Amino acid sequence: MMVKDTLQGGLIYLTLALFLAAAVALRGKLKPVGRNLWFLGFLAAVASLVWRAVCTKHPPMQNLFEFFLCMAAFLWPLSWLSRRQTGVDTDFSDALLGLLILFPAGFVFSEEVRRLPPALQSPLFIPHVGSYVAGYVMLARAALMALPMLRTASSEHQVRQADAASRQTAALGFVLLTLGLLLGSLWGKVCWGHYWQWDPKEMWSLATWFVYAGYFHYRLKNGVRHPKALAVLLLVGLLFVVLTLTWINVSRMFSGMHTYA
Repeated sequence: MMVKDTLQGGLIYLTLALFLAAAVALRGKLKPVGRNLWFLGFLAAVASLVWRAVCTKHPPMQNLFEFFLCMAAFLWPLSWLSRRQTGVDTDFSDALLGLLILFPAGFVFSEEVRRLPPALQSPLFIPHVGSYVAGYVMLARAALMALPMLRTASSEHQVRQADAASRQTAALGFVLLTLGLLLGSLWGKVCWGHYWQWDPKEMWSLATWFVYAGYFHYRLKNGVRHPKALAVLLLVGLLFVVLTLTWINVSRMFSGMHTYA
């Protein structure tokens, strides 16, 4: 575990502290205070991301350290939109998700500035990586929204509400995941002359896509008769997202064209 004694590190730790304080307040009887702290955490996350862009002089999406900074900055807007559109309050779970996302950036991955490799100097860089950033955040939130569907103590109303919210969120995440996969394939054609390289990261990204495709196929075939099965499929999908994003990138078992991530 490494502690960062830099401005970048300070901004990350400030964000973590605000996310933690927001989660504590939101769980208790201080919900208005919690929402204010949650918003301040978002501002700190954005400041951290902007500072990273200033330091690197390129869009901060090159490696996992920057990827997690982007994901943390996406959370509050998605949480706010979710509450407005579905009526489901996910502030507490999103604040906890923010803690989990930022912890590796704060204590695991190096903040060393790296030159942008030639392969990433493409107009497709931002839309491809941005699609995955937003898509992964949406799919993680969908899995958390589905948790009431697993609890035997949840009422029928809670299950229906959780099902609708998780389905809408997963649908948008799946669209973004599909877009990221297609843009990556196009980028591969431009850079390496082929749409598909059988790279480990490509294969796991496709496997993740198939898990979520299976989720929607199951919904179309069975409806909502088995809400626990739907929730389990979303959690399995989240597991694949985590594996694709972390283990496949950092494990020495897998080497390929995406090892710079």
